[in-house]
Amino acid sequence: MLSRIKNLNVFLNDSDKKSFLKIIKEVIHFSWIKKALPTDYFRKYLYRRDVTDYTSYLSFKEYNSILSSKQLVFPEISALLNNKLSFSLLCKTNHIKTPKLFSYHIKNRFYFNDKIFVIHTENDLLSFFENVFETQNIDALFLKPLQGIGGQGCILLNKNNLKNKIQHAKKSLLKASYLHQECIEQHTEINKIHAKSINTLRCVTYIDKENKIHIVSIFMRFGVGNSVTDNVTSGGFYIAVNTETGVLQGQGRQSVVMGGNVFNNHPNSNFKLDGFKIPYFTEACDLVKYAALYFPSRIIGWDVAITHTGPIIIEGNHNPDLQTSDTAYGGYCKSPIIKEILKEINTLPA
Repeated sequence: MLSRIKNLNVFLNDSDKKSFLKIIKEVIHFSWIKKALPTDYFRKYLYRRDVTDYTSYLSFKEYNSILSSKQLVFPEISALLNNKLSFSLLCKTNHIKTPKLFSYHIKNRFYFNDKIFVIHTENDLLSFFENVFETQNIDALFLKPLQGIGGQGCILLNKNNLKNKIQHAKKSLLKASYLHQECIEQHTEINKIHAKSINTLRCVTYIDKENKIHIVSIFMRFGVGNSVTDNVTSGGFYIAVNTETGVLQGQGRQSVVMGGNVFNNHPNSNFKLDGFKIPYFTEACDLVKYAALYFPSRIIGWDVAITHTGPIIIEGNHNPDLQTSDTAYGGYCKSPIIKEILKEINTLPA
């Protein structure tokens, strides 16, 4: 409910609105065409002057029908994707490029080098991570909750200020369960746009009825300010990627609940977004198609980082955020693959 109120506030304060008469007509038409309440008309900025083909956007009913379809989303695969430890271990087994896992913990039981450490105190925590840093000869660790979304709860540990960081994070660490992974070194070309966060591609794969793997859409997310994550819920923004060329296209957009701002240039670096060619793009597409073979839900969203040596999968998502793809691409229903999906799950006439 709170997010809907924020949507309305952004709409009311937006200077780029169509006339109220036109908005009313479109809302009624959208509802009639989609046979659903027009809840996403405002969240996806369909009221703005530059949006003419508003019926090509998914309604919430269509979006929900895709992600709740037992024909497309398999619970057993979703469970593997949701548990980041299971995902990391399966990727390692099947030679899918993911961040290296050094250690992990479940509540107060910490696992490293085939040993179990029961941690109770701040000094225990400090000793454990000092051991990991020294044994692995590393300077930083990225800690990620075993179960979590939107980059929430992630912790960056650095060797040079470890004691101070442990002091502030000890309650979170001992109350939850985390992976302890390598810190990724992002490609220098992407660092020119924003170096504070790892800026990832969201690649949506789809397996058709003949078991052919397609890439439905790709958008790229960028962090803003000093945030170490690129998630839109942390104030970041997203921009569409041309799936044929690997080039950023159009404008960057923040989530409506974060203010709905639009960017031609990154707000921190002033780097022009439209036309930027993503390094190792072909390899990134090949990587997510390979991963889809081992996690065969028919629709998955993959988060991919680009390093100096190529792409690496951060995680797979059973809920691939089709709403953001829909907005980034100016209407997902224009896609032949989305039309095929909607037809298969009986939301469109044959």
